[in-house]
Amino acid sequence: MIQRAKRPFWLGVAVLFFAVTTMAFAPEAEAQFFQWFDQPKKPKKRAVRPKPRSDDLPRIVPRESSGPPPPDDRPYDNKLMRLAEILGAVHYLRELCGADEGQIWRKQMTEIIRNEGTTAVRRAKLVNSFNDGYRGYRRTYRTCTQSATLATRRFSKEGATIAASLAQTSVFASGPPKSRANSLPDAESSSAN
Repeated sequence: MIQRAKRPFWLGVAVLFFAVTTMAFAPEAEAQFFQWFDQPKKPKKRAVRPKPRSDDLPRIVPRESSGPPPPDDRPYDNKLMRLAEILGAVHYLRELCGADEGQIWRKQMTEIIRNEGTTAVRRAKLVNSFNDGYRGYRRTYRTCTQSATLATRRFSKEGATIAASLAQTSVFASGPPKSRANSLPDAESSSAN
């Protein structure tokens, strides 16, 4: 019985001896933990790119205009953005209530963007206002109700008022309005010839 108990003991000793001799020839671990204890970490050398000489090429942008562009705001922007929002709402509500107008309101908005969208930011503001009106009423109304029809009428009146006020200011912005008395003789003289 003593002999059987010694066999696993010697087998364990042999395995332990084999493990220790194998570890003696293994390379040292290079984990950060061991580097921290053994020696300070050396900084890596990075390749330095030479800076291109600025004298080789002329400047593309003059120094005066290197700042941000001036804002493209106009005094009537609030009215114009509201009109775009109304057009979006009316476009949705008229289609919802069965008006067979096709894309008339979207085409009107496209015309406004073509005339007023002088920069990408300005076009984006106009498109966002139109989409806000469209999406806002799409979330609210799923079917045509009396309140949807009433909202369409109110938006039509408000949109007409805003459009008239924008047209009025654009006439005065280009110069004083011509009186009818001055324009009638020109029309009569051309028809008399």
